[in-house]
Amino acid sequence: MPYLLVALTLSAPPPAVPPVRADYLIVFAGDHTPYRPTQAHTFAALVGVKTPPGGPPRVAEFHSISWLPETMNVRGLALRPEKGRNVPLDETLAYCLGPRGHVTAWGPYLVRPELAATFRARVATVEGQFRYKGAAFTSPRDVCDCIRAVEEMGRSDRRYIGVFGYGAAAASSAVRTLSPGLIDPHQTHPWVADLVGLGAYPLVWRGYGEYTTKWDQFRAARRW
Repeated sequence: MPYLLVALTLSAPPPAVPPVRADYLIVFAGDHTPYRPTQAHTFAALVGVKTPPGGPPRVAEFHSISWLPETMNVRGLALRPEKGRNVPLDETLAYCLGPRGHVTAWGPYLVRPELAATFRARVATVEGQFRYKGAAFTSPRDVCDCIRAVEEMGRSDRRYIGVFGYGAAAASSAVRTLSPGLIDPHQTHPWVADLVGLGAYPLVWRGYGEYTTKWDQFRAARRW
């Protein structure tokens, strides 16, 4: 009997190695030429990737935050909040890449599990509880515009943005705000963008620290 047990033990297959799981953040900015605050948009995506042993990586989970009014008509001077919509990424990119539109992106950055969990929870909160209002500086925290829907998952205060602070300037702020949750932000992972089909879009990719300021947006508004 002992010999049989030894033989069975030796012939048993090794335990399966679980797939490696990682999450990646991409921050986007849609802008218009010339710059127009009501045509500037900030949005973000979280890509969960699993890589099985000996196999290629695959998308296991995907979430995005692209908070716009349900009408898709941004009114910068609206007095009251309105119903918002978390617009899917492909629809958002088509919206931002319309005539005279362009999209800048940062990442994909490998993120810590805590930021990934916060992002997933933020999507549920935005979709289930929030309303939309442009220039929502004085509004309650459950009323926000596109950038505040993204960056306020990483900050407890509500900052003043101003006319020239949207689009790429706002996305730059979001990257800085969320940077404590990034793992080695100076290293990006372009293959993750390819996994979710972003190679099909004419995006302008920037590195960590390559930011747009309000002054840049002011000059972009006056250029035309």
